[in-house]
Amino acid sequence: MFLSSAMNGQSLKAFLKAGEEAMLGGDYYNAMYYYTTALEFDTTRLDIHYNLGEASRYFNAYVPASKAYQYVLDNDSENAYPDASYNLALTLQNLGQYDEATTYFNLYLSEYGDLDERVSLKAENAITSIEWAKDQLDNPMPGVTVSTIEDGINTPYSEFGALDKSDAFYFTSMRFEKEKKGDRINKLYSQILVKDSSGIASPVESGINDYPQHIAHTAYNYDGSRVYFTLCDYEENLEINCDLYYMDLGPEGENNGVAKLPNHINIDSVTNTQPSIGYNPSTKEEYLYFASDREGGKGGLDIWYAKIESDSILEPVNIAAINSSEDDIAPFFHSPSGTLYFSTMAYMGMGGFDVFQSFKTGDDFSKPENLGVPVNTSFNDIYYTLNEDGDQAHYSSNKIGSLYLEDSYEACCYDIYKVDIEEIFLDLNALTYNGETLDSLTGVTVKIIDAITGELIEENLNEYGHEHEFEIKQGREYLIVSEREGFKSDTTNLSTRQITTSEEIIKKIYLTPIQVGLEVFTFSQRTKEDLTGVTVMLTEEGAEDNPMIITQDQTNLFQFEIIAGRTYTIIATKPGYSKEIITFEALDIKDGIITKFVYLLDGGGVLNEYLPMSVYFDNDRPDPRSVRMFSTKSYSDIYQAYMDQQDDYIENFTSGLGEEEATNAADAIKEFFVKEVKGGYDTLQLFLNDLEARLDAGDVVELTLRGLASPKAASRYNLALGQRRIWTLKNELINYNEGALIPYIEAGQLVLTEISLGEEIAPSSVSDSSRDRRRSVYSIEASRERKAQIVKARIINN
Repeated sequence: MFLSSAMNGQSLKAFLKAGEEAMLGGDYYNAMYYYTTALEFDTTRLDIHYNLGEASRYFNAYVPASKAYQYVLDNDSENAYPDASYNLALTLQNLGQYDEATTYFNLYLSEYGDLDERVSLKAENAITSIEWAKDQLDNPMPGVTVSTIEDGINTPYSEFGALDKSDAFYFTSMRFEKEKKGDRINKLYSQILVKDSSGIASPVESGINDYPQHIAHTAYNYDGSRVYFTLCDYEENLEINCDLYYMDLGPEGENNGVAKLPNHINIDSVTNTQPSIGYNPSTKEEYLYFASDREGGKGGLDIWYAKIESDSILEPVNIAAINSSEDDIAPFFHSPSGTLYFSTMAYMGMGGFDVFQSFKTGDDFSKPENLGVPVNTSFNDIYYTLNEDGDQAHYSSNKIGSLYLEDSYEACCYDIYKVDIEEIFLDLNALTYNGETLDSLTGVTVKIIDAITGELIEENLNEYGHEHEFEIKQGREYLIVSEREGFKSDTTNLSTRQITTSEEIIKKIYLTPIQVGLEVFTFSQRTKEDLTGVTVMLTEEGAEDNPMIITQDQTNLFQFEIIAGRTYTIIATKPGYSKEIITFEALDIKDGIITKFVYLLDGGGVLNEYLPMSVYFDNDRPDPRSVRMFSTKSYSDIYQAYMDQQDDYIENFTSGLGEEEATNAADAIKEFFVKEVKGGYDTLQLFLNDLEARLDAGDVVELTLRGLASPKAASRYNLALGQRRIWTLKNELINYNEGALIPYIEAGQLVLTEISLGEEIAPSSVSDSSRDRRRSVYSIEASRERKAQIVKARIINN
């Protein structure tokens, strides 16, 4: 730019008039020149210094602006320029001189705080922003590095709108001058440039620059078949008005036609600029984002978006969630992460325009978040764009280090900067649980899906545990999809956008069990053929009083509906056959069905008809006050001593009861000793007699023994006590009929398995209080828990 020769030799009045006209026309660069020259006529005039400060500030020449305002502030004895302290504070804030800026904001508030409520509020907000900015300087974003872009891109003029595509690097430059006869200055115009593989930048040759106006801001659609751009022109002054256009591209990137966007996008006398295309990979929808000062916004330039359908564009929508009364500019939508980047002065920032991000979910946009340091500075930081992988960005800034048109002004212009973003990886552990029982759930397949693109990132099936470990990225939106047969699938959203450092994320996932089918097939153990005439009883743990019973005379198939994840017991019986019991957790599901095969042995029913068989014990017997896990006593050794305690039990349990209640309690205890204690012992002797007969016949028999205790003592003690009670049964087997069963035990023909449960399954109604011996020792409920059992006899082979 240069002065017309006609201006040489002009008077002070002429320079002041020229400066005023330049300001009105938005030509702040030449206004600076005119006011600077006017000061050579009179260096003491405060109005010239003030106007120079205004022209410099609007031209982003903060150093000369601060000097001009400082002069006015130091010499304004009549307080004719109350805004000088406020404007000086603004320029110092833009220069990053935060403490000095705070001083002058406070000076303005103390002297002129009542003058203009709107300006006072801005000053107060600026002080708050400065404190925030100082904290940001001490806490830069980790893993983010900003550097000057390589040579061949930036010039002393403005470069902006960088777009790094896989095959080329596009940007806009204001380096082009066009002289028009009659104008006192040359006007600058922009064109779109592309940097080739050799690093040389030159105007794009597709014909997009074949217009006499400003050409700027490339935005390609998803498949690269169309590029949107801005075409702007100077109006009567140096203000610029813009409209949006597009160019269809051929297979080789050739121009297949240019068209202006329709009138509902390009409203007359309204600026529509800075296009960006957003693409939703899940819905395959495209959206046009742009900045416009049309009616219906919040003030200044707002960011709008419009859905693109085929060759039409729908009515634009104001993004009210992010727009402000200030200028909100330079939108860029990063489709892989669903993030909208833009610049504004409106929110908490470093000073000038800062880059912000807002996350799009459906039709909603999140509250804007400042990108922080080092991307944002006290200067203007705009036109932020991000590559597909999210690890490198570009933006423009007029911060210190940018090239100047004139070094003396330290102003203008925007250079393009590169941002390297270190990827932050996070460890995710998805823990799966049964939503009904809250137990760990194995056999779940967990999938990690990109919530924006719909891409399956990784999946993991853990057959033996409930942990599912993944490595995911910071700054993304994920779906955690968990699936297992017999359970309702679960989808959990996970956002890592707010996470800034590497860390482990734990997600607990609860799957709800659903109804599945159970198919039970019965077979002969000997022949392996289908076995009909069987009765199958199915009980659910905790609901044993409500069994499901089916008898099938014509088929060996039994079908039930059950709930996945619950515990069930199958009891299969047929006269003349062994009773078979299978307890299982309903998890082995395939195609919605659990299949169980039950084999019954003919002739084994004689033994199982006795079972389960229980024998009962006096309190802390055998071997009282012992923690040994075995006993040398057989049940016969201690049985009669227990029977002799009947009267003692009646006396202690009925003590303190009324006459009628005591009589009933005494009768109940007598019945227990006769039917259950004596009856159990008698049944044991019959069982042993039949067992010897089966072993003599050549059967291999497996007996399952179980020992229990009432909950009066500590659990560990009761576990040992339960184990000693099992030993009384084992010793009973060993001593039976003068050792008649010993050879079978030694030969492996009689196999003993054992379970000591202590008090683990004792009902909660059974007292465990040592002070309440009436209930914890002498009650029938407690007495029934002190027992040993033979719970199952299985004929293994014959």
